Amino acid sequence: MKIYTYRSKIAILIIICCLVGMVYVLSPFPSKDSISLVYNQEFYLPVYNDFELQEGNSCAAYSAAFILRNLGINATGADVYAEIPFKDPFIGYVSTKGLILYLQTQGLAPMIYKGDLTTLKARLTQDASPIIVLIGEGVSWQHYVTLLGFDDDKNELYFFDSNEENDKNAELPGNRTMEQDDFLNLWNNGLPVFNRVYIATGKNLLETA
Repeated sequence: MKIYTYRSKIAILIIICCLVGMVYVLSPFPSKDSISLVYNQEFYLPVYNDFELQEGNSCAAYSAAFILRNLGINATGADVYAEIPFKDPFIGYVSTKGLILYLQTQGLAPMIYKGDLTTLKARLTQDASPIIVLIGEGVSWQHYVTLLGFDDDKNELYFFDSNEENDKNAELPGNRTMEQDDFLNLWNNGLPVFNRVYIATGKNLLETA
């Protein structure tokens, strides 16, 4: 009986440690976006930037590098990926925590939100800064893309996608266009907590300090 009780306590302690570790790795958890629901029917960020093609599962780093270049900071996806924390040691995937922490080290004030298409557009319009969005299909794959604009009349959203070899948008912002319904299907990415999430990259605090 004493051996059984001792083993039970050890098992409970291990479970608690695993849960605490999981919470730490996943945090910060997304907050419900309470932004005003007023937004333009059409909005584009004035983004002038090179589009890099990612290597491996490094879309988080390439999204971050794209944002930094748009702020006038010299950055490549490969260099950012070498520095960004919280990479999966097996497949190289970067958690939202790693992306947020890295952007903070670059003087930004990123916030992770959970919302719908209306709040996403309102956040882009109000902040006038690129927004990183997590899309995917459950455990099969997850991918970060960066929202740069939208046009409600055309039911289109415009992204930088580091997995695209060619610029498909021409004079439109970004290098990839998604129909709203297609985007919504991917944005409901099958993750229990991190579906319909987005990371607002915030203002450059180093410039405003």
